[in-house]
Amino acid sequence: DMAELLDLDATLGATVLADALDAAAAVLGTEPRSIVDLGAGTGTGTLALAGRFPEAHVHSLDATASMLDHLTASAQTAGVGDRVTTHLTDLDGDWPAVLPEQVDLAWAALSLHHVSDPARVLRQAYGALRPGGVLVVTEMSGARFEPSDLGSARDGLGDRVTAALAAHGYPVTAEWTTALGEACFAPVERHEMSFEASATTAEGARYLAIQLSRNRDRIADDLSADDLAALDAVILALGAGSSEVRTVSGRVVWVAVRPLDTMTHEGADR
Repeated sequence: DMAELLDLDATLGATVLADALDAAAAVLGTEPRSIVDLGAGTGTGTLALAGRFPEAHVHSLDATASMLDHLTASAQTAGVGDRVTTHLTDLDGDWPAVLPEQVDLAWAALSLHHVSDPARVLRQAYGALRPGGVLVVTEMSGARFEPSDLGSARDGLGDRVTAALAAHGYPVTAEWTTALGEACFAPVERHEMSFEASATTAEGARYLAIQLSRNRDRIADDLSADDLAALDAVILALGAGSSEVRTVSGRVVWVAVRPLDTMTHEGADR
């Protein structure tokens, strides 16, 4: 269900993705010819990048073979398979070595917080980009559920679910503005965005059902028996199409440039 959740996130968050692509294009100024998708997952970013930039070849990197298989099939279906190359590689390793040349655009959507040394990956991204190239980083910035009882008639259930998840570190959020500057990117733009998923649509209901089902096991010991029973009823209602729950998911998008004058910037990993 993780692959399905990622695909649904792409469908529901299409406006955020489109705005991030537009922001990258505006800073680049010219059409990119070579792109790397760092932590490509099921291929949401890869397909969007290939579609938005029809002259570009996209190198999609991920450490999970099944994700790359899913991505390859999706790229073929979308008619962009000839412009996508997958690489089974770990972002904690020497991933720039798989790239045939410096790239115009690097894309890291909800992936940077997974690596053990983000500062090193940012330096590697700096080195992998041509002077004037652009790195786009996307992270979550929190989420909220409405109504507060999740339609369960248990006051504040949604708030208690959110608080329990936060205590376990979910959703994972990160702030990269300073780190991007320390990696010698300049300028660095920061954009706040969000999208809504509503159970009044089939995609929204499925998205919420998977999300709450996955998180239920994480927080089972943090909720009362009554809250847990109510949450189970909410999940059943989502599956039955009889719920009106909605969530608003925040995103932060950074658009960072490797300066054209790179003579004074040293120490980037390649």
